[in-house]
Amino acid sequence: MISYNVSIPENKQSFFQEFLEMIGADYQKESDDLKLTKEQKQILLQQENISIDDCKDANDFYKEVKKKYDL
Repeated sequence: MISYNVSIPENKQSFFQEFLEMIGADYQKESDDLKLTKEQKQILLQQENISIDDCKDANDFYKEVKKKYDL
C-alpha cells in the first residue's frame, strides 16, 4: 500500500472524501488545529507577563542571528 499526505481546501472536502470512498481508500481526516503540550502551554502563559520593553524587534534579532551565524 502507498500512503500520501495531502492538504485540500475545505470547500473540496466532500468531493475528495467521496472520491476516496469510490476507490476504496483508507483515510484519516486530520485538521490543522495546533496541539500544544502542557509544557508549551505553560511557557506561553508565562510570556503574558513579559513587558514589551523586554522584547526585541524581530528585524533586529534576525540581523543579529544572521551576523552571528554568517548567513
